[in-house]
Amino acid sequence: MRKHYIVPNPAFSQYVCYPDLFGRYNAFPQHAERREQGQLKHYNLHLIFEGSGYVMNGGGGERLALRAGDGFLFPKHAFQQYGSSPDDPWDVRWIHFETNIPLPMLREADDSGGWLFTFSNRERFEELTEEMYALCSPFETSNEPRLSALLYEILVELVQHSVRLEGSSALEKQNAIRAAADQIRHRCKEPWSLERMAELAGYSSYHFLRLFQQVMGKTPNHYVTECRIDAAKLLLATTALSVTEVAAQCGFAQASYFIRVFRSSEGVSPKMYRTIYGQSAALH
Repeated sequence: MRKHYIVPNPAFSQYVCYPDLFGRYNAFPQHAERREQGQLKHYNLHLIFEGSGYVMNGGGGERLALRAGDGFLFPKHAFQQYGSSPDDPWDVRWIHFETNIPLPMLREADDSGGWLFTFSNRERFEELTEEMYALCSPFETSNEPRLSALLYEILVELVQHSVRLEGSSALEKQNAIRAAADQIRHRCKEPWSLERMAELAGYSSYHFLRLFQQVMGKTPNHYVTECRIDAAKLLLATTALSVTEVAAQCGFAQASYFIRVFRSSEGVSPKMYRTIYGQSAALH
């Protein structure tokens, strides 16, 4: 199977990213490319979902095997050589695109001539690329904003769900931390100690604290407080619960502490937040 879509130049010139062409090759053993430096003027992203193949790391240098769950990103104008295994061909989804977004993986590709990686969350990437295919079957100018948004989402998802090719164990750790963070958010009103949070991810308290800060950009305790404040904001805006009741339902043992933390986070008291964002006519 070969899906190949060429996207017309956008009528709107200020998209932060936009595809030039994209597609999917499945059970296509002839899939192989060699492009000399300067030939391809767009970024070239490949995500491999099945099969095996290779990529040349550098200008015809080291040959590296790529399998399901791996991918590569070449910068603009780079030398490129890669191909699918004739005996076990790739199921690969690829995008050629333009962007000026300062993402780490783009900088790494620019600096090194290519970025090889392992990725997870495959189902999400399948959903996003399938929607891109649908928007070009046939293409309509009104689909431009959504195509740009889908490409942006793919790139940001890739930042969060990929690591350098040799770092698959690091990716597993990231996924464990994010899964634990989701459980904490959904159950934020419960009493969370560092030890209890660490158990969700299967790490010691010391390693969990370090990994959580690396992946989420904040301490676990700070994250719990943020989740509780978010839950409180929803209750203040949509219910007639008193401030004391909101505090209790969101895991704060004392209303006075809740008010102090809320004001520090949002710059207004819970009561004022309700006045601004809530159904003030029906609430007291």
